[in-house]
Amino acid sequence: MNKHKFGMREFFILLVIALSAYTVWPSIQVHTKKGEEQKAFLKENPKLATRSINFGLDLAGGTSITLQIDPSGLKEDDDIKDIQAQSLEIIRNRVDQFGLSEPQISPSGDDRILVELAGVDDSTAKSLVGSTAKLEFKILAESEKFNTTLTLIDQYLTRQTSDVTAADSAATDSAAVKDSTVAAAADTAKQLSDEELLSGNVAAAEAPKAEDSSKTEETEAAPASAVGKALSDYYMNIGNGGFIAEEDIEKVKKILELDGVKKLIPRDVNFAFGSGLEKIKNDSPVKAKRLYLLKRRAEMGGDDIVNAQPHRISDGVSAGEIAVTLKFGGIGPKKFSAVTAANVGKQMAIVLDNQVISAPRINERIPNGDAQITGLDDMAEANRLAVVLRAGALKAPMKIIESRTVGATLGEENIVQGFGSGAIGLILCLVFMVAYYRLGGFIASIGMFINTLVTAAVMSVFNATLTLPGIAGFILVVGMSLDANVIIYERIREELKAGLTARAAVAKGYERAFSAILDSNLTTVLTGLILYKIGTGSVKGFGLTLTIGILTSLFCAITLTRAILDWKLAKRDATTLSIGNGFKAINEANLQIIPNRRKFGIISLVLIVASIACIAVKGFDFSIDFTGGQVYTIQYQDDAKHEKDLSKALSAAGITGTKVRSLGGTSANSYQVSLRTDDANFEATMQQAFDKANQKCVIVAKDTVGPTIGKELRFNAILSVILAWIGILLYVWFRFGKFGLGFGVAAVLGLVHDTIITLGFISAFSLSFDGALIASLLTMIGYSVNDTIVNFDRIRENTVVFGSANFGETINKSMNQCFSRTVVTSLTTLFVCVILAVKGGSSIRDFGLVQCFGILIGTYSSVCICSPIVLWWSNRSKKTV
Repeated sequence: MNKHKFGMREFFILLVIALSAYTVWPSIQVHTKKGEEQKAFLKENPKLATRSINFGLDLAGGTSITLQIDPSGLKEDDDIKDIQAQSLEIIRNRVDQFGLSEPQISPSGDDRILVELAGVDDSTAKSLVGSTAKLEFKILAESEKFNTTLTLIDQYLTRQTSDVTAADSAATDSAAVKDSTVAAAADTAKQLSDEELLSGNVAAAEAPKAEDSSKTEETEAAPASAVGKALSDYYMNIGNGGFIAEEDIEKVKKILELDGVKKLIPRDVNFAFGSGLEKIKNDSPVKAKRLYLLKRRAEMGGDDIVNAQPHRISDGVSAGEIAVTLKFGGIGPKKFSAVTAANVGKQMAIVLDNQVISAPRINERIPNGDAQITGLDDMAEANRLAVVLRAGALKAPMKIIESRTVGATLGEENIVQGFGSGAIGLILCLVFMVAYYRLGGFIASIGMFINTLVTAAVMSVFNATLTLPGIAGFILVVGMSLDANVIIYERIREELKAGLTARAAVAKGYERAFSAILDSNLTTVLTGLILYKIGTGSVKGFGLTLTIGILTSLFCAITLTRAILDWKLAKRDATTLSIGNGFKAINEANLQIIPNRRKFGIISLVLIVASIACIAVKGFDFSIDFTGGQVYTIQYQDDAKHEKDLSKALSAAGITGTKVRSLGGTSANSYQVSLRTDDANFEATMQQAFDKANQKCVIVAKDTVGPTIGKELRFNAILSVILAWIGILLYVWFRFGKFGLGFGVAAVLGLVHDTIITLGFISAFSLSFDGALIASLLTMIGYSVNDTIVNFDRIRENTVVFGSANFGETINKSMNQCFSRTVVTSLTTLFVCVILAVKGGSSIRDFGLVQCFGILIGTYSSVCICSPIVLWWSNRSKKTV
């Protein structure tokens, strides 16, 4: 027998693993650090932020705000999408300037903007994104003033650094001497005017003055010692508008914020950074940002701009260049004409929120109110600049319709609870797989670890945001990925029992399992894509995680584990394979599904009627996500029960209509208070009520949802479920050929059955109906159809072998052949979901409960309900024909 050689398949697998490890490493570097240490690390290594997985607000803490354009003041010809784009650029520019790490800013629908700011409290976030943008035209300072200002700052920083060094080595009895130069610089800055300083009167600044030296040392010595070198040393090329390397930007900002440095900058000028990073040279990977010295007084504001359009110059010496044409209205043309006439040969900076968007040179007076900005790199930059310029005066205000706040402490707890519960569930899966499939289970476990790595790598490439439901989805996907291995191993066992050698059984098992694995996984991918397309917030992130995870699990199950098995069998010329024998009870099951189909139908009918009755009588406990209002997470430091205390405190304060519930499954003693109100001062009123009742509790999270958002979520939830049904019906119909429609109808009716009964379960146990629960419901649909299609695939295969004469017997035989696979798959996924429900924390407890119930009801329907429907459809079709 030939030895298995290292070939292209093995090389490709190792390459994927190596690239995945390299891609995930930045995420490990970033997220193994916490708090201020992480913020400092990201500022020093800004490139890593763009290469790592982001943590959503429920993990990192912070504020999420949804803004909506107020259409009341719009004209009929106003383009709301254009206004949305303008507002998006303004908010992005302001957030970038604020220096936040990993902000998430994106359009939502046609008239909204979603802003997620990690580590920012509610009031700061609202003031940051809610204020009006300021667009100005400023002239760059003369080169002489730039050089003089830079020289003074360099001399000051150099003196400060040398003084601090001397201070560290001097004896304690020479304190007055070591502080004299530092104190002199600060005192001189107070006494001399800007003109005297700029005239080069440095000698006066060097005169020793010992007064207030201790104060100067306290305020300036520490920052200056951190500077370590002159400001000009950070410039990659000296000149007004010179470049500062990306890794030095934060250091330069600190320098410019020093009190002593501020005093040396003349009052009529100020420093301003450019708005984006640029490459210094086309062949260099180094990126930098421009630093300008501008005249403080603005020559014009942005209110006079009526239009700005990107275009490519068609003629003249500049033909082919990309430019942006500006048009001024009102008295704007006259003002612009006067400004350009007075500043020919100078650069005019277009400044948005104190960041320089562009700084073109004025070549001549522009009399007609039309201007042209050139020197742009590409059309994308020109489009962005045009949007910003048109946004000088917003045509419509933005109103906040939703805000969510999560405290950092709660975020850390969610991380521990989410990943901790997932790890326990997956370990249980691995132990079971190894015990049940022996060597095969161990190989499946390797595949699962690699699948986790590859999934995380793909999420890093997309710079995806991981939320708590996303963690649940990630864990669930990894658990479900074992399903493909289970299908393969059960097939290999069948081939071994049929007398094939180990190598032949492996080859045949993978071949026969492929169609079932492909069909079942692609239907789950379809569900994930629907979640990603229609969902919002955490539901969208869950959909992305689900889709990526399923696709990567296909690679690991079909390619990776096959390569390991081939290598193992070839290495020892093995003719047997350690894949376990399973349990005889389920391996040799002889369930009478088809003969008892009427009994199963009655059971399902009873469950459906009971579920509908429960929903009609009891209804759902809709969260604020669907109703609109405010919800707060309250924490106590003790272990006592406080639901009655909170309700009593609110009632005593005259606050009615609130709902208080305990959040189980967390390490902290947490409660949730919800109220359907749009009162902006409710938080303060509630806190006063708690203080008055002597309740020692802390508000750690807050959500505010407008009624518009709630209506849309209800509509999108229903639409998501219906689209999932239709998509699965069409896919199964297409894939299953002659009998495809019957299989498709059976699959969808099974899903309707599962959905109604699961909704009854949610109503009966008063689970909070929120966005995460919708994600859970759709995942249950994906899981249920996954199981059903594997059974259908076996029915299709057996029909080809045995024909359709005794179709009922063929279906029953197929169900029994698949039964061991059905049980094992349900158990492995159930391990994960039970742990999520018990240990997953308050935010995903209900998610886990719905998944547990969904697995049980989905397994029941795929075996006992869907297959009889296929038989019914087949008999109906024969009668019709």
